[in-house]
Amino acid sequence: MPVATITPPPKPSVPSAAGWQAYRWTITAYRNLGSTGLFDDVKTMLIDGEIFTMVMPNPPHDVALGLTDSWLRTAFTAGHHVRNQMGFDVGTRNGPEPDLAVVKGSIRDYATRTPTYAVLVVEVAESSLFLDTTTKAELYATAGVPDYWVIDLENRRLLVFRDPVPLPAGLGATAYRTRLTLGPADAVAPLAAPHAVVTVAGLLP
Repeated sequence: MPVATITPPPKPSVPSAAGWQAYRWTITAYRNLGSTGLFDDVKTMLIDGEIFTMVMPNPPHDVALGLTDSWLRTAFTAGHHVRNQMGFDVGTRNGPEPDLAVVKGSIRDYATRTPTYAVLVVEVAESSLFLDTTTKAELYATAGVPDYWVIDLENRRLLVFRDPVPLPAGLGATAYRTRLTLGPADAVAPLAAPHAVVTVAGLLP
């Protein structure tokens, strides 16, 4: 997903004994912003309490998103639901808003709640490759997402992250132990749907 600049929080900094500190949104407060009209027609995400706005995607991004969405709906049928650019909450200060997330259950299961776990998350990287492979990868690993894919449009490849494990004590983070780099001719299947095989070329515009 293309990423633009950080939108400053509308509240002033909060003083503390050590001086002034940045105000950071909670996921609840962030979700409540939707009713204010502040971000009408603007797609946003929450990362570590900060609100990011995202630029409009280009046609290659839309095509890759559509191709992957269509394929996922054939790979995951009963028992799973494919969410396209919908909410996904990670902790109390993160709503990364993935391009695609495959979650357990049906669409009606999320009528009153936002999922916090997915069996597969897919991001389409147009100008956001660094963010998708660092900050977002750590967020999804922390959420226990076992299978995370990044479609790298610029380099026409698929990056597959698996095996989330806590980092050594003191670092306070979780990361993926396995990272695969697949080219257009390579094939891959989701961990949660091992019989559903697709070539990387089938996901690229």
